[in-house]
Amino acid sequence: MGPVPVVRRRGIKSKMITAFLCFALLQDVPELLDQIVESKNRSYIESQLRFKVKDHHVPLVMRAIAKGLAVVRPHLVRVFQTLRTGLALKALQGIQDKYDWACRGEVAYARKISGDSGGIDYLVISFGHPRMKTADRLAVVRFLGAPYAGKKKRVAQVLCRVLDKETDVILIKRLLTAVAEQGDPTCLPVVRRFAEEVDGKVYHEALAALILLGEREALDRALDEIEAGRVTDPAFYLAIQKGGGRSILPRLRAALEKLEDVNIRLRLIDTLTKMRDRKALSLFNKLAKSENVSLSRSALNGILALAGRGNVPGLIKLLDNKDASTRIRIAKTLLALDDISGLPVLEKELSNTSQVIQVAAIQAMGGCRRKEVVALLLLAMDHKNGSVRSIASSSLVYTLGALFPYRQFTLGQVGYNPSSSDRKTAIEKIRVWWAENRED
Repeated sequence: MGPVPVVRRRGIKSKMITAFLCFALLQDVPELLDQIVESKNRSYIESQLRFKVKDHHVPLVMRAIAKGLAVVRPHLVRVFQTLRTGLALKALQGIQDKYDWACRGEVAYARKISGDSGGIDYLVISFGHPRMKTADRLAVVRFLGAPYAGKKKRVAQVLCRVLDKETDVILIKRLLTAVAEQGDPTCLPVVRRFAEEVDGKVYHEALAALILLGEREALDRALDEIEAGRVTDPAFYLAIQKGGGRSILPRLRAALEKLEDVNIRLRLIDTLTKMRDRKALSLFNKLAKSENVSLSRSALNGILALAGRGNVPGLIKLLDNKDASTRIRIAKTLLALDDISGLPVLEKELSNTSQVIQVAAIQAMGGCRRKEVVALLLLAMDHKNGSVRSIASSSLVYTLGALFPYRQFTLGQVGYNPSSSDRKTAIEKIRVWWAENRED
Protein backbone atom coordinates (compact mmCIF):
# COMPACT_ATOMS: atom_id res chain seq x y z
CA MET A 1 0.00 0.00 0.00
CA GLY A 2 1.06 3.59 -0.50
CA PRO A 3 2.03 6.00 2.26
CA VAL A 4 -0.66 6.59 4.86
CA PRO A 5 -2.00 10.15 4.92
CA VAL A 6 -1.97 12.03 8.21
CA VAL A 7 -4.54 14.73 8.93
CA ARG A 8 -3.08 18.08 9.97
CA ARG A 9 -4.72 21.43 10.41
CA ARG A 10 -3.13 23.99 8.16
CA GLY A 11 -3.58 27.70 8.55
CA ILE A 12 -2.92 30.40 5.98
CA LYS A 13 0.60 30.98 7.32
CA SER A 14 1.61 27.31 7.05
CA LYS A 15 0.23 27.15 3.49
CA MET A 16 2.34 30.17 2.53
CA ILE A 17 5.46 28.55 4.01
CA THR A 18 4.73 25.31 2.16
CA ALA A 19 4.31 27.21 -1.10
CA PHE A 20 7.62 29.00 -0.49
CA LEU A 21 9.46 25.74 0.20
CA CYS A 22 8.05 24.12 -2.94
CA PHE A 23 9.12 27.17 -4.97
CA ALA A 24 12.65 26.95 -3.51
CA LEU A 25 12.95 23.36 -4.65
CA LEU A 26 12.42 24.45 -8.26
CA GLN A 27 14.96 27.28 -8.21
CA ASP A 28 18.53 27.19 -9.52
CA VAL A 29 21.64 28.05 -7.51
CA PRO A 30 22.01 31.68 -8.79
CA GLU A 31 18.40 32.46 -7.85
CA LEU A 32 18.81 30.93 -4.39
CA LEU A 33 22.00 32.91 -3.82
CA ASP A 34 20.15 36.11 -4.68
CA GLN A 35 17.24 35.29 -2.38
CA ILE A 36 19.17 34.18 0.71
CA VAL A 37 20.13 37.80 1.45
CA GLU A 38 16.55 38.99 1.96
CA SER A 39 14.90 35.74 2.98
CA LYS A 40 13.58 34.98 6.47
CA ASN A 41 14.06 31.28 5.73
CA ARG A 42 17.83 31.32 5.23
CA SER A 43 18.36 27.95 6.87
CA TYR A 44 16.04 26.27 4.41
CA ILE A 45 17.64 27.97 1.40
CA GLU A 46 21.01 26.90 2.81
CA SER A 47 19.82 23.27 2.86
CA GLN A 48 18.71 23.59 -0.77
CA LEU A 49 22.05 25.06 -1.77
CA ARG A 50 23.86 22.20 -0.04
CA PHE A 51 21.88 19.80 -2.17
CA LYS A 52 22.38 21.67 -5.44
CA VAL A 53 25.83 23.29 -5.36
CA LYS A 54 28.49 21.57 -7.48
CA ASP A 55 32.08 22.47 -8.34
CA HIS A 56 31.10 24.80 -11.16
CA HIS A 57 29.01 26.82 -8.68
CA VAL A 58 31.96 27.49 -6.34
CA PRO A 59 32.87 30.87 -7.92
CA LEU A 60 29.24 32.01 -7.59
CA VAL A 61 29.12 31.08 -3.92
CA MET A 62 32.46 32.78 -3.26
CA ARG A 63 31.23 36.01 -4.88
CA ALA A 64 28.07 35.85 -2.76
CA ILE A 65 30.22 35.42 0.37
CA ALA A 66 32.35 38.42 -0.60
CA LYS A 67 29.35 40.66 -1.24
CA GLY A 68 27.06 39.26 1.45
CA LEU A 69 26.15 40.61 4.85
CA ALA A 70 27.89 39.22 7.93
CA VAL A 71 24.69 37.47 9.01
CA VAL A 72 24.46 35.66 5.65
CA ARG A 73 28.06 34.49 5.26
CA PRO A 74 27.91 31.56 7.74
CA HIS A 75 24.98 30.10 5.77
CA LEU A 76 26.94 30.33 2.54
CA VAL A 77 30.11 28.85 4.04
CA ARG A 78 28.13 25.88 5.38
CA VAL A 79 27.12 25.06 1.82
CA PHE A 80 30.64 23.67 1.33
CA GLN A 81 30.21 21.18 4.18
CA THR A 82 28.49 18.73 1.85
CA LEU A 83 30.48 19.50 -1.31
CA ARG A 84 33.85 18.43 0.13
CA THR A 85 35.82 18.61 -3.13
CA GLY A 86 39.36 19.81 -3.74
CA LEU A 87 38.10 22.99 -5.40
CA ALA A 88 35.76 23.78 -2.49
CA LEU A 89 38.53 23.15 0.05
CA LYS A 90 40.91 25.44 -1.81
CA ALA A 91 38.27 28.16 -1.85
CA LEU A 92 37.75 27.80 1.91
CA GLN A 93 41.48 27.98 2.58
CA GLY A 94 41.58 31.25 0.66
CA ILE A 95 39.12 32.98 3.00
CA GLN A 96 40.21 31.51 6.34
CA ASP A 97 41.60 34.83 7.58
CA LYS A 98 38.94 37.06 5.99
CA TYR A 99 35.68 38.51 7.28
CA ASP A 100 34.42 38.33 10.88
CA TRP A 101 35.32 35.61 13.37
CA ALA A 102 31.94 33.89 13.23
CA CYS A 103 32.58 33.33 9.53
CA ARG A 104 36.17 32.21 10.16
CA GLY A 105 34.90 29.64 12.65
CA GLU A 106 32.48 28.22 10.08
CA VAL A 107 35.29 28.10 7.51
CA ALA A 108 37.49 26.17 9.94
CA TYR A 109 34.69 23.68 10.63
CA ALA A 110 33.94 23.20 6.93
CA ARG A 111 37.64 22.53 6.35
CA LYS A 112 37.77 20.12 9.28
CA ILE A 113 34.96 17.89 8.01
CA SER A 114 36.60 17.96 4.58
CA GLY A 115 39.71 16.43 6.13
CA ASP A 116 41.78 19.58 6.59
CA SER A 117 42.52 20.56 10.21
CA GLY A 118 44.41 23.70 9.21
CA GLY A 119 41.43 25.88 10.02
CA ILE A 120 41.28 24.59 13.61
CA ASP A 121 45.04 25.26 13.93
CA TYR A 122 44.39 28.82 12.79
CA LEU A 123 41.63 29.28 15.40
CA VAL A 124 43.83 27.87 18.17
CA ILE A 125 46.72 30.20 17.37
CA SER A 126 44.43 33.22 17.00
CA PHE A 127 42.46 32.44 20.17
CA GLY A 128 45.60 32.44 22.26
CA HIS A 129 46.77 35.80 20.95
CA PRO A 130 46.51 38.47 23.69
CA ARG A 131 45.17 41.07 21.28
CA MET A 132 42.11 39.07 20.30
CA LYS A 133 38.96 40.89 21.42
CA THR A 134 36.43 39.36 23.83
CA ALA A 135 33.62 39.57 21.26
CA ASP A 136 35.77 37.67 18.76
CA ARG A 137 36.65 35.01 21.32
CA LEU A 138 32.94 34.56 22.07
CA ALA A 139 32.39 33.87 18.37
CA VAL A 140 35.23 31.33 18.19
CA VAL A 141 35.03 29.46 21.50
CA ARG A 142 32.11 27.29 20.45
CA PHE A 143 34.11 25.95 17.50
CA LEU A 144 37.11 25.10 19.67
CA GLY A 145 34.99 23.56 22.41
CA ALA A 146 33.06 21.28 20.05
CA PRO A 147 33.92 17.54 19.98
CA TYR A 148 34.81 17.65 16.27
CA ALA A 149 37.66 20.13 16.81
CA GLY A 150 40.14 17.38 17.75
CA LYS A 151 43.62 18.08 19.14
CA LYS A 152 42.07 18.14 22.60
CA LYS A 153 45.32 18.53 24.53
CA ARG A 154 46.45 21.54 22.53
CA VAL A 155 42.98 23.12 22.49
CA ALA A 156 42.59 22.59 26.25
CA GLN A 157 45.90 24.32 26.95
CA VAL A 158 44.96 27.38 24.90
CA LEU A 159 41.48 27.58 26.43
CA CYS A 160 42.94 27.31 29.94
CA ARG A 161 45.55 29.97 29.27
CA VAL A 162 42.85 32.41 28.18
CA LEU A 163 40.49 31.35 30.99
CA ASP A 164 43.15 31.98 33.62
CA LYS A 165 43.34 35.69 32.69
CA GLU A 166 39.79 36.37 31.47
CA THR A 167 37.48 38.77 33.35
CA ASP A 168 34.37 38.83 31.13
CA VAL A 169 31.72 36.72 32.89
CA ILE A 170 29.95 35.54 29.74
CA LEU A 171 33.19 34.43 28.11
CA ILE A 172 34.34 32.72 31.32
CA LYS A 173 31.15 30.65 31.35
CA ARG A 174 31.67 29.62 27.73
CA LEU A 175 35.32 28.83 28.38
CA LEU A 176 34.50 26.65 31.39
CA THR A 177 32.10 24.62 29.27
CA ALA A 178 34.62 24.33 26.43
CA VAL A 179 37.44 23.31 28.77
CA ALA A 180 35.26 20.61 30.36
CA GLU A 181 34.49 19.16 26.93
CA GLN A 182 38.21 18.57 26.33
CA GLY A 183 38.41 16.27 29.36
CA ASP A 184 41.99 17.27 30.16
CA PRO A 185 42.70 16.87 33.93
CA THR A 186 45.64 19.28 33.71
CA CYS A 187 43.02 22.05 33.51
CA LEU A 188 41.67 21.26 36.99
CA PRO A 189 43.77 23.84 38.92
CA VAL A 190 42.53 26.71 36.74
CA VAL A 191 38.90 25.58 36.86
CA ARG A 192 39.01 25.06 40.66
CA ARG A 193 39.86 28.74 41.13
CA PHE A 194 36.47 29.72 39.72
CA ALA A 195 34.71 27.33 42.11
CA GLU A 196 36.24 28.89 45.23
CA GLU A 197 33.59 31.60 45.64
CA VAL A 198 30.26 29.95 46.51
CA ASP A 199 28.42 33.16 45.69
CA GLY A 200 30.48 33.86 42.57
CA LYS A 201 28.85 34.62 39.24
CA VAL A 202 30.36 31.52 37.60
CA TYR A 203 30.24 29.15 40.59
CA HIS A 204 27.71 26.74 39.10
CA GLU A 205 29.45 26.67 35.72
CA ALA A 206 32.75 25.92 37.45
CA LEU A 207 31.18 23.06 39.43
CA ALA A 208 29.68 21.62 36.24
CA ALA A 209 33.10 21.76 34.55
CA LEU A 210 34.79 20.09 37.51
CA ILE A 211 32.21 17.30 37.48
CA LEU A 212 32.87 16.64 33.80
CA LEU A 213 36.59 16.60 34.53
CA GLY A 214 35.98 13.84 37.09
CA GLU A 215 36.22 15.61 40.44
CA ARG A 216 34.00 13.83 42.99
CA GLU A 217 34.15 16.60 45.59
CA ALA A 218 32.57 18.98 43.05
CA LEU A 219 29.75 16.50 42.51
CA ASP A 220 28.95 16.51 46.23
CA ARG A 221 28.94 20.31 46.27
CA ALA A 222 26.67 20.35 43.20
CA LEU A 223 24.18 18.08 44.94
CA ASP A 224 24.25 20.43 47.92
CA GLU A 225 23.35 23.31 45.59
CA ILE A 226 20.40 21.33 44.17
CA GLU A 227 19.14 20.34 47.60
CA ALA A 228 19.30 23.98 48.66
CA GLY A 229 17.19 24.92 45.63
CA ARG A 230 19.74 27.30 44.18
CA VAL A 231 20.25 26.10 40.58
CA THR A 232 18.02 25.61 37.53
CA ASP A 233 20.60 25.85 34.72
CA PRO A 234 20.07 22.91 32.28
CA ALA A 235 23.84 22.64 31.63
CA PHE A 236 24.40 22.06 35.35
CA TYR A 237 22.03 19.09 35.38
CA LEU A 238 23.50 17.79 32.13
CA ALA A 239 26.92 17.69 33.80
CA ILE A 240 25.43 15.70 36.67
CA GLN A 241 23.89 13.25 34.19
CA LYS A 242 27.24 12.75 32.49
CA GLY A 243 29.53 12.86 35.50
CA GLY A 244 27.37 11.39 38.24
CA GLY A 245 26.89 7.70 38.87
CA ARG A 246 24.11 5.53 40.26
CA SER A 247 25.18 6.40 43.80
CA ILE A 248 23.74 9.93 43.54
CA LEU A 249 20.25 8.82 42.50
CA PRO A 250 18.84 8.56 46.06
CA ARG A 251 19.82 12.18 46.76
CA LEU A 252 18.23 13.34 43.49
CA ARG A 253 15.00 11.48 44.31
CA ALA A 254 14.93 12.95 47.79
CA ALA A 255 15.43 16.45 46.39
CA LEU A 256 12.61 15.95 43.90
CA GLU A 257 10.26 14.90 46.68
CA LYS A 258 11.28 17.69 49.05
CA LEU A 259 11.70 20.78 46.87
CA GLU A 260 8.80 22.98 45.83
CA ASP A 261 10.40 25.00 43.05
CA VAL A 262 8.74 23.76 39.84
CA ASN A 263 11.68 24.57 37.57
CA ILE A 264 14.10 22.58 39.72
CA ARG A 265 11.66 19.67 39.95
CA LEU A 266 11.35 19.67 36.15
CA ARG A 267 15.14 19.47 35.83
CA LEU A 268 15.27 16.65 38.37
CA ILE A 269 12.58 14.64 36.60
CA ASP A 270 14.48 15.02 33.34
CA THR A 271 17.76 14.05 35.01
CA LEU A 272 16.34 10.97 36.72
CA THR A 273 14.68 9.93 33.48
CA LYS A 274 17.84 10.25 31.42
CA MET A 275 19.81 8.40 34.10
CA ARG A 276 17.26 5.57 33.75
CA ASP A 277 16.30 5.53 37.43
CA ARG A 278 13.34 3.16 37.61
CA LYS A 279 13.13 3.63 41.37
CA ALA A 280 11.85 7.13 40.64
CA LEU A 281 8.72 5.76 38.94
CA SER A 282 6.64 5.67 42.12
CA LEU A 283 7.42 9.35 42.66
CA PHE A 284 6.68 10.12 39.01
CA ASN A 285 3.30 8.40 39.38
CA LYS A 286 2.39 10.81 42.18
CA LEU A 287 3.63 13.87 40.30
CA ALA A 288 1.70 12.85 37.18
CA LYS A 289 -1.45 13.72 39.17
CA SER A 290 -0.16 17.20 40.00
CA GLU A 291 -2.32 20.24 39.36
CA ASN A 292 0.68 21.91 37.74
CA VAL A 293 0.42 21.07 34.04
CA SER A 294 4.16 21.30 33.32
CA LEU A 295 5.01 19.10 36.28
CA SER A 296 2.40 16.44 35.50
CA ARG A 297 3.38 16.36 31.81
CA SER A 298 7.09 16.02 32.62
CA ALA A 299 6.40 13.25 35.15
CA LEU A 300 4.27 11.41 32.63
CA ASN A 301 7.03 11.69 30.00
CA GLY A 302 9.38 10.16 32.53
CA ILE A 303 6.95 7.33 33.24
CA LEU A 304 6.53 6.53 29.57
CA ALA A 305 10.29 6.70 28.94
CA LEU A 306 11.04 4.31 31.82
CA ALA A 307 7.97 2.14 31.44
CA GLY A 308 8.45 -1.56 32.09
CA ARG A 309 6.19 -4.43 32.98
CA GLY A 310 6.57 -3.62 36.66
CA ASN A 311 4.93 -0.22 36.13
CA VAL A 312 1.86 -1.44 34.23
CA PRO A 313 -0.47 -0.96 37.24
CA GLY A 314 0.72 2.63 37.59
CA LEU A 315 0.13 3.31 33.89
CA ILE A 316 -3.37 1.86 34.05
CA LYS A 317 -4.22 4.31 36.85
CA LEU A 318 -3.20 7.19 34.56
CA LEU A 319 -5.61 6.25 31.77
CA ASP A 320 -8.14 8.71 33.24
CA ASN A 321 -5.93 11.68 32.34
CA LYS A 322 -7.90 14.72 31.21
CA ASP A 323 -5.92 15.14 28.00
CA ALA A 324 -6.95 12.87 25.09
CA SER A 325 -3.52 12.78 23.44
CA THR A 326 -1.96 11.83 26.79
CA ARG A 327 -4.47 9.00 27.27
CA ILE A 328 -3.57 7.71 23.82
CA ARG A 329 0.18 7.80 24.59
CA ILE A 330 -0.43 5.81 27.78
CA ALA A 331 -2.58 3.27 25.97
CA LYS A 332 0.06 2.90 23.27
CA THR A 333 2.78 2.33 25.88
CA LEU A 334 0.63 -0.32 27.57
CA LEU A 335 0.17 -2.11 24.25
CA ALA A 336 3.93 -2.07 23.75
CA LEU A 337 4.17 -3.74 27.16
CA ASP A 338 1.68 -6.39 26.00
CA ASP A 339 -1.20 -5.03 28.08
CA ILE A 340 -4.58 -4.29 26.48
CA SER A 341 -6.08 -2.19 29.29
CA GLY A 342 -5.89 0.89 27.10
CA LEU A 343 -7.92 -0.52 24.18
CA PRO A 344 -11.27 0.86 25.46
CA VAL A 345 -9.64 4.29 25.63
CA LEU A 346 -8.49 4.04 22.02
CA GLU A 347 -11.91 2.87 20.88
CA LYS A 348 -13.55 5.81 22.62
CA GLU A 349 -11.14 8.29 21.03
CA LEU A 350 -12.15 7.10 17.56
CA SER A 351 -15.34 9.06 18.21
CA ASN A 352 -13.49 12.18 19.32
CA THR A 353 -14.50 15.37 17.50
CA SER A 354 -10.86 16.04 16.60
CA GLN A 355 -9.63 14.26 13.48
CA VAL A 356 -6.07 14.55 14.81
CA ILE A 357 -7.06 12.58 17.92
CA GLN A 358 -8.94 10.00 15.82
CA VAL A 359 -5.85 9.40 13.69
CA ALA A 360 -3.57 9.26 16.76
CA ALA A 361 -5.85 6.66 18.36
CA ILE A 362 -5.68 4.30 15.41
CA GLN A 363 -1.95 4.92 14.93
CA ALA A 364 -1.42 3.76 18.51
CA MET A 365 -2.53 0.31 17.42
CA GLY A 366 -0.35 0.32 14.30
CA GLY A 367 2.48 -1.80 15.66
CA CYS A 368 0.47 -4.03 17.99
CA ARG A 369 0.64 -7.83 17.69
CA ARG A 370 -2.35 -8.71 19.86
CA LYS A 371 -5.45 -10.53 18.62
CA GLU A 372 -7.59 -8.20 20.71
CA VAL A 373 -6.92 -5.24 18.40
CA VAL A 374 -8.23 -6.95 15.25
CA ALA A 375 -11.91 -6.32 16.03
CA LEU A 376 -11.19 -2.65 16.71
CA LEU A 377 -9.16 -2.29 13.52
CA LEU A 378 -12.03 -3.82 11.51
CA LEU A 379 -14.39 -1.33 13.12
CA ALA A 380 -12.05 1.54 12.23
CA MET A 381 -11.80 0.37 8.61
CA ASP A 382 -15.34 1.70 8.13
CA HIS A 383 -14.69 4.97 10.00
CA LYS A 384 -16.06 8.20 8.54
CA ASN A 385 -12.52 9.65 8.55
CA GLY A 386 -10.65 8.47 5.44
CA SER A 387 -7.26 8.78 7.13
CA VAL A 388 -8.41 6.55 9.96
CA ARG A 389 -9.66 3.98 7.44
CA SER A 390 -6.33 3.96 5.59
CA ILE A 391 -4.24 3.61 8.74
CA ALA A 392 -6.56 0.95 10.15
CA SER A 393 -6.36 -1.14 6.98
CA SER A 394 -2.56 -0.99 6.78
CA SER A 395 -2.35 -1.75 10.52
CA LEU A 396 -4.60 -4.77 10.08
CA VAL A 397 -2.32 -6.16 7.36
CA TYR A 398 0.67 -5.69 9.66
CA THR A 399 -1.08 -7.24 12.68
CA LEU A 400 -2.35 -10.28 10.78
CA GLY A 401 1.07 -10.73 9.22
CA ALA A 402 2.64 -10.72 12.71
CA LEU A 403 0.04 -13.16 14.09
CA PHE A 404 0.25 -15.48 11.07
CA PRO A 405 3.81 -15.11 9.72
CA TYR A 406 3.35 -18.10 7.41
CA ARG A 407 0.55 -16.41 5.46
CA GLN A 408 0.42 -13.46 3.08
CA PHE A 409 -2.35 -10.88 3.48
CA THR A 410 -3.61 -8.51 0.80
CA LEU A 411 -6.83 -6.62 1.31
CA GLY A 412 -7.38 -6.67 -2.43
CA GLN A 413 -8.20 -10.35 -2.05
CA VAL A 414 -11.49 -9.43 -0.38
CA GLY A 415 -12.04 -6.29 -2.46
CA TYR A 416 -11.37 -3.76 0.30
CA ASN A 417 -10.49 -0.20 -0.64
CA PRO A 418 -10.57 2.59 2.00
CA SER A 419 -12.10 4.94 -0.58
CA SER A 420 -14.75 2.51 -1.79
CA SER A 421 -18.40 2.95 -0.79
CA ASP A 422 -18.77 -0.85 -0.83
CA ARG A 423 -16.15 -1.49 1.83
CA LYS A 424 -18.64 -2.95 4.35
CA THR A 425 -18.94 -6.15 2.32
CA ALA A 426 -15.17 -6.64 2.30
CA ILE A 427 -14.94 -5.96 6.03
CA GLU A 428 -17.63 -8.55 6.71
CA LYS A 429 -15.65 -11.15 4.73
CA ILE A 430 -12.61 -10.45 6.90
CA ARG A 431 -14.73 -10.76 10.06
CA VAL A 432 -16.01 -14.18 8.98
CA TRP A 433 -12.46 -15.32 8.19
CA TRP A 434 -11.21 -13.97 11.52
CA ALA A 435 -13.93 -15.80 13.48
CA GLU A 436 -12.80 -19.05 11.89
CA ASN A 437 -9.06 -18.55 12.25
CA ARG A 438 -8.39 -16.39 15.33
CA GLU A 439 -7.59 -19.40 17.51
CA ASP A 440 -4.98 -20.82 15.11
